[in-house]
Amino acid sequence: MLQLYADLFVGALWDLNQMEGQWAHGRLDAHIPFPAEVGARASVLQLDCAEHGLPMTAQKCARIMDQCDGSKPITYREAIALLKELRERLEDELHSQLFLHLDGQQAAMYQVPEKEWGEVIRRFGKVRKDVEEGIRCFALERYAASVFHVMLIAEFGVIEVAKLFGVEGDKPGWGALDRLQRVSTKAWKDKTAIEQKHSKFLDDLLPFALAIRNSWRHKLSHVDNKIEWADTDFSQNVAQDILSATRGFMEKLARDLPK
Repeated sequence: MLQLYADLFVGALWDLNQMEGQWAHGRLDAHIPFPAEVGARASVLQLDCAEHGLPMTAQKCARIMDQCDGSKPITYREAIALLKELRERLEDELHSQLFLHLDGQQAAMYQVPEKEWGEVIRRFGKVRKDVEEGIRCFALERYAASVFHVMLIAEFGVIEVAKLFGVEGDKPGWGALDRLQRVSTKAWKDKTAIEQKHSKFLDDLLPFALAIRNSWRHKLSHVDNKIEWADTDFSQNVAQDILSATRGFMEKLARDLPK
């Protein structure tokens, strides 16, 4: 997906219209004094078009650059015709593209998706990809896709905690959360040395993990440690709740999980 800098093309179309309008009132058969200037402007537009996936306009710019390289005279009439063709080519090619608009907040999330997750990524580098994809999907209002990636992040965290207490099981995943709850509710005398040592850490952490699971309890279920989707129609608020709960959970893990 390309990032469109719309101001470049708005400015280019404005310049082309301005030049056409100015030159149309002069002696059309007279020669332009500095044809290379037209070629130079076409060169700048060619680079922008090539970068933004507008190959036909870029190709037209290349032809104008050849015709306006200063090696031969060109009349105002000829220059106006070239600019008109270039402007129409650019308009047609822009019309053939689909552009999506992101507001300021969405754009910031899309461009710097890891901004609020720095502490988590520094501690758990493996979740970086899902953080980036999850936040960008949220910015694009693809909430089910965002939740999918965020749940993978939360599941990673649950597994890391389960490893500490030795209850990750044969199939590490969300099923470990139930086992962690059982560890937490054990009588003190029945807990292992590790379970006693990190008892407060687990008690403080479980509400975060349970908040995540409760936030998607009507949408998903986990059977045999696999997430099953019951409904993929996530609202923005539900997705935001899951994202916020997961970030809080992972930030606490990043700070407090023993290394």
